[in-house]
Amino acid sequence: MDDQVTPPARDQVPVTGPVRTGTPSAPSADALPPTTGHAARPAIASLGEPAILVLDGPAQHGTSTETGTEPGPDQPAIPLPDLRRFVAYRLVSTVNLTGGIWILFLLDRGLSLAQVGLAEAAFHLAPVLLELPSGSLADTFGRKWSLAISSLLSALSLFLMLAVQDIWLALPAMFLAGASMTFASGAQDAFLYDAMAAGGTSDRFTSTVGQLLSASYIVLGLSTWAGASLAGLDFAVPFLLAAGFGLVGTVLALTLREPTRDLPAHRHIGRTIVEAVAIARCHPRTGSLILFAAVYWTAIALVELYAQAILSDLGLSISAVGLVIGGSYGLVAAGAWLADRATARGTFRTWMVGLSLMATLAALALGSEAVAFALSVYVVFQFSTGITEPMLANRVNERIPSAQRATVLSIQGFLYSVTMIWAFPLIGFLAERGGWPLAYGTIAAALLIALGWWVIIDRRHDLTIS
Repeated sequence: MDDQVTPPARDQVPVTGPVRTGTPSAPSADALPPTTGHAARPAIASLGEPAILVLDGPAQHGTSTETGTEPGPDQPAIPLPDLRRFVAYRLVSTVNLTGGIWILFLLDRGLSLAQVGLAEAAFHLAPVLLELPSGSLADTFGRKWSLAISSLLSALSLFLMLAVQDIWLALPAMFLAGASMTFASGAQDAFLYDAMAAGGTSDRFTSTVGQLLSASYIVLGLSTWAGASLAGLDFAVPFLLAAGFGLVGTVLALTLREPTRDLPAHRHIGRTIVEAVAIARCHPRTGSLILFAAVYWTAIALVELYAQAILSDLGLSISAVGLVIGGSYGLVAAGAWLADRATARGTFRTWMVGLSLMATLAALALGSEAVAFALSVYVVFQFSTGITEPMLANRVNERIPSAQRATVLSIQGFLYSVTMIWAFPLIGFLAERGGWPLAYGTIAAALLIALGWWVIIDRRHDLTIS
């Protein structure tokens, strides 16, 4: 496996005080399976009864030397987590009854559009402040605790939203919502990958994540539609129900049994963050991919968020815009479901270049303000993002050691949030001053520059190791 990362040595980690050295660990929960082959059968089928894993010799549980052999007379049997409960948590936490109505809710409570914008800024401020500490907490004390905190914060945010009458309650409510997303962002994938690595099935991670994402997008689309329907009766109903799902998610997370894995030799969150940053810095191929992934997902978010306004400007009715945006979840789900089989041929770099060019074309198509061209390209674009998500997640996590996995994953989330804070209003400003062609042309240009930079770094590594 190329560019497999081990924790930094003593002279690589710029920490003060005693410095520890970690032990090499298995690939992380978001990593792509090795490029030698993808899963030949759906991995969701393996998320059934707890498996029994036996370690071959003195190797640590969770490392690449584990085997799935039957217990011998001198080998203790180690039960693996029942992943069905994790799947239940993942789907429950995906339910989003308020995603399509929260802006309308705040406007109904008397906030202005400018104040709604401030509330959205408070949401993105949370990942900037908490992304790395939350990932470090998950690595240090356990991923299930981070997931439980995420669901609990979601419920608290929703309860607080129900009490909103002005901007001063909306700000902390939205900040808690952003914090909820932050505590789950790295911990979910890290938990799943470590569980699969412990069971010797990490090579099926792409197909498993693809199926989970596919199911999640279906749940997301249906719950968004249901929440909007319930809001027609009373705005409070979807918020109360969503808070209930948050509490259910908290209970499910607390009952998860974590897989045995390599742990940090200390319980110092700050030092774990420093070690994670050192991993990205000392391994350019891994660090460049994390940085490019942050730019890529920022571009995708900008294209999708402003698509509502563009489609409306192109003459589509509100219901038609809702149909296009809501139907896109189905396309993303289909792409995620087929990702493992679709990417079985070709290299990761080739796929990443092609998918990035598809995103660039989508930005240019929407910016062209040609209805037929924009809609046809947008459909293919959404399908392609479904392919990208499990593929890119797998590749990144394949290169991350288990002890710092959630923290390293949080670096990408941190960079995404930092970029969104200034990029979102910038694109809106460019659209107002120069029109959609300028705004979306800027997105396309930024993505192409980032793609070219990443390809150069990645190819340079090929030349170095050859």
